[in-house]
Amino acid sequence: MSPSRHEPGRQNRVIESFPFLGSVSPQSRERLFALAVPKRLENRQALAQAGGECAYLPLVLQGTLRVYKTSEAGKELTLYRIERGESCVLTATCILNGGSFPAVAEAERATDLLLVPARLFARFVEEDKQWRRFVFALYSRRLEMVLTLVEEVAFHHVDARLASYLFARSAETGGVVNRTHAQIAAELGTSREVVTRILRDFEVEGLLETRRGRIQVLRSAELQEKG
Repeated sequence: MSPSRHEPGRQNRVIESFPFLGSVSPQSRERLFALAVPKRLENRQALAQAGGECAYLPLVLQGTLRVYKTSEAGKELTLYRIERGESCVLTATCILNGGSFPAVAEAERATDLLLVPARLFARFVEEDKQWRRFVFALYSRRLEMVLTLVEEVAFHHVDARLASYLFARSAETGGVVNRTHAQIAAELGTSREVVTRILRDFEVEGLLETRRGRIQVLRSAELQEKG
């Protein structure tokens, strides 16, 4: 790819999303913008499938990627979401340690990415401390999220309890639950982060809509089935 494909405006947008790139060496930035591939995904378009090769590290410039596992019965479990200014820790691990991608990654809405070739990313991590710091911070954030998810799945079954809670509350109030995520978490004995993640999944499924301090249940019968 020619460096002209990344005009100054695009380069500035990338650095605004990933400020650490402003501190890497000029040679690293030049190589990045010469070889990285811009890509746009539409809603529900897959970036990676389980068992696939990790040929690129995705940097999210706008939109959201959802990374999830699918059971043999077809049930999906969201591992984490990748927002603007973030990347995929599973892909980084796949590139640095070898192996194939162990999950599915797809866009939840129109999403703009910069795809860093695997060999280039590995070289950046080896040569540049700013890239290493970025990767270590990525591991730290995702590890916390995955540990929370493991606790939720193994011990609490919070998704079913939250569905039952919302169904019962909405039935009393005409489909509206006027509670913050923190208030719901306190009532269910879990964390706000867990409640937010599950509500996001319910919203993607079209079961409800969330606003600040307000949840509108759209499909109560299907929500009841989850409880």
